Formats: sequence, C-alpha cells, structure tokens
Amino acid sequence: MRAASLSLAMGASVIGLVFPFLLARQPTGLNQTILLAMMAGIAGAFIYGAGFWPKAVWARFLISPALCWSLLLGSLGLLVWLR
Repeated sequence: MRAASLSLAMGASVIGLVFPFLLARQPTGLNQTILLAMMAGIAGAFIYGAGFWPKAVWARFLISPALCWSLLLGSLGLLVWLR
C-alpha cells in the first residue's frame, strides 16, 4: 500500500507540475480550492508512502491512505469533470 501511495503521489505531482494547464484552464476560485485539496492529498500520500508513521492518533488519520487517496483522486475527478 505504501508503494501504491508513493507512486500515486508521484504521478499526480508530475501531472500538476508538468501539465498544469490540463488541470485548470482558467484560474478560478473553485479550481484553486480543488487544487489545494489535491496538494494536501499528494503531501499526505508522500508522507505515508515514505514510511512515516506518527504516534499521535489524529496525525495517523491525516496521513491515512483512505483520506489522502480520497482527497487526491476526488479532486482530480472534480477537475476533470469541471473541465
């Protein structure tokens, strides 16, 4: 699961860095909010994929694959659907 999380985060960050025009053609407030959620999912997926596991329960929830993947894939789906 860690390898899948790391590869998903790498793929999404490459798409966001190399092809930003594919994600949001015009910079609107809604697109920027969705991109913020996507970046939060990417950051959490990178942290989980790298193998970090915090002691605090609330921090474990923030970097759990269920939350990170849903943020990342949900925001990518919204951007594609809005486009």
